[in-house]
Parts: sequence; structure tokens; C-alpha cells
Amino acid sequence: MKVAAALAIALTLSSAAPAFAKAPAGGQDDDRVKRIVERIEKEIRDSHEKTREEIRAIIRAEIQKTQPGATPAPAARSTKVYLGISADDLTEADRKALGSGSGVKVAGVRGPAKDAGIQPGDLLIELDGQPVTEERLGEILAAHRPGDSIPATVLRAKKRVELKIVLAERRD
Repeated sequence: MKVAAALAIALTLSSAAPAFAKAPAGGQDDDRVKRIVERIEKEIRDSHEKTREEIRAIIRAEIQKTQPGATPAPAARSTKVYLGISADDLTEADRKALGSGSGVKVAGVRGPAKDAGIQPGDLLIELDGQPVTEERLGEILAAHRPGDSIPATVLRAKKRVELKIVLAERRD
């Protein structure tokens, strides 16, 4: 389902490309489109990897069924964690106002992030002791399981705020 949605968005963006071609080179719209396309491509890659893992698990289970005396292997289940933030674009003005050159600007908060005290407008700069970027956020979260408590650092009004987030299970 995600792949179909990603393809629909990609097709929409590709049909909108002529409109962006008229924008000045290096404009914010070009950067935003590039980030959106990169996110879609990453989602497609992740979806393909998940499908491959599921196929491998099915094949292993079928092979074990045909071997006499073999006990079936448990089905592979990938559990993804849920942080509970939605990101917004971090503009140069935001960087200056928040006092940092990197991080993820928080647009919306729910679930574990809300419970931990993260607020819209915060800049998430560290998670589990690692610097956060939009590209690395998924990688950092993938190293954890639901229920893990991890430290987070946000910038709020140019002040560092240290928080603990208890991750939840993401339901697709």
C-alpha cells in the first residue's frame, strides 16, 4: 500500500516538474521537492526490503516443513518503533532563531514524544546521544525496540532541554 501511495506521489511530482522548472535555480521549492522525492525513494527501498525479508521467512518456513523432524522457525516480524513527531522544513531563518545549524524541526507531536514533553517548534538535535538529521532519524530509531527509554535533546528558545522518551510500537 505504501509503495502505491509513494508511486502516486512520485507521479504527481513528476507531472508538476515543469512548474518547478520555471522557478529560479536553487530555490526553496527545488530543495523541498528534492527532499520529498528522497523521502519517497527511501520509503520504497524500505518497503522492498521488508517484502524481501517476509519472502525469505516464508521460504525458510516452507523448507523446514519438507524436512523430516524439523521444527518450524518462528516467523520473522520486524517491529518498528514509534517516536511520535512530524518534521517541518528547517529554513535558514529557523536555524538562526533556534540557534543551531542542524536537527529536525518538530511540527507535530503525539504519543511518546508528547508524553516526554517535546513541543511543536522544538528542534530535535540529539537522540540516544547521536546528532539528529532527517536522514539519520530512522536509522537511530531502528536500533531500538518499543519500550526502550532513550535520551533526547531539543532546543527550545535557544536553550537545551534534556528529555527521556519511552518509544512505542509503530502500527502500520
